[in-house]
Amino acid sequence: MKKVLIALLVGLSVWAAPYKVGQSVAPLDLSDQFGKRYSMKAMPKTLIMAFEKGTGATVNEYLAAQGKGYLDKNKAAFVADISQMPNFITEAFALPKMRKYPHTVLLIRDEEQGLRFPAEEDKITVMKFRGNFLQSVDYITTADELKKAIEQ
Repeated sequence: MKKVLIALLVGLSVWAAPYKVGQSVAPLDLSDQFGKRYSMKAMPKTLIMAFEKGTGATVNEYLAAQGKGYLDKNKAAFVADISQMPNFITEAFALPKMRKYPHTVLLIRDEEQGLRFPAEEDKITVMKFRGNFLQSVDYITTADELKKAIEQ
């Protein structure tokens, strides 16, 4: 029984390990702030991810100032991991605020799915892709760094 439990735990830890450079990323099936489903079979050139309220605010403020179509024009997508947020807070406060943004915010609501992506505390994760293969991962903190990461 012990061996089965250890094998299961090892298997789960490998399954939940964050993607690494050079690895193929599985297609994503996420909803946006309006509940519209997006199936990303091919990853965008740039994937911006926020895992905390502060980093999400930085990204949202920057993107809101750029206007509608900025992400598409730059072959980018923004994903916010809200899996740690209590459902009541999500429904009562976060989603109504997000619905005011002119840009799409794709949402991770499943903690296990969020664990598949690399993250650092108090940093925005910017991943660059070629096809579905992860080419690079950078961790940034400012709007200027975000602009540079999206537009290169």
